[in-house]
Amino acid sequence: MIRKWMSIVLETVVAVCAVAGVALSPCFLYFTIQSNLWIAATLAAFAVWQIVKMFKPSAKDIPEAMWRLKFVFTVSITLTGGVFCAVLAPTTPGAFGNAANVLTHVVVPVCAIADLFVAKHDAPDFGIAVWALVPLIYYLAFATIGFVLNWDFGNGRNYPYFFLNWTSPAGVFGFGGGGEYFMGTFWWILVLIALVSGIALAYAAILKRVRGGAAGKTAADREETAGAENAADTQEENSSEDGSNADKDRQ
Repeated sequence: MIRKWMSIVLETVVAVCAVAGVALSPCFLYFTIQSNLWIAATLAAFAVWQIVKMFKPSAKDIPEAMWRLKFVFTVSITLTGGVFCAVLAPTTPGAFGNAANVLTHVVVPVCAIADLFVAKHDAPDFGIAVWALVPLIYYLAFATIGFVLNWDFGNGRNYPYFFLNWTSPAGVFGFGGGGEYFMGTFWWILVLIALVSGIALAYAAILKRVRGGAAGKTAADREETAGAENAADTQEENSSEDGSNADKDRQ
């Protein structure tokens, strides 16, 4: 029960901070903004669903597809936070002095990752790493279309991030462009794909180690596990009530 409430709190913090950060941001074309909206909508739905389930046990369980979506978008928001802190912030003066940056690149990713490991559910199979690439591939196509159509991503630039600038000094396949342009866009894209794949596989491996995998489990197995968890929660509640009653009797 405690873990469920922790999960609900974390999911609520993610949703609120993501919305606040997006509202404070000047441009909605960035991966940062879109990944924050994805994870905010997903975890808000999880929080509401879990609260309903707690007060109405007969309500349907959260579908497996929703859990997979949560995993995929958690990987995406991890990429958002990781790339900002490791690549963009060092080249952006005052990067952490901006409330929107801190909310969307630090608070939301950290809380979303924490919720992934706090929430009770079977670990996904390693094949989910393929699905984790979908948001990245979508955004690469989105940003490329924007580059070709000359969209304004801010400051008169037709690209969102320096590593997606197809006309960078290093070119598409080159190296040695100077500063952050030490390699071309193609190589940056390969790095991003490797990062997302690595994050997804690492999360899946950790979850399998601490929870056990979903692979090979039948619907009956999952129902039995859920029933055991509900029974444990009920026993915990009854123990708390018994303790309270005992205190009253002593008084």
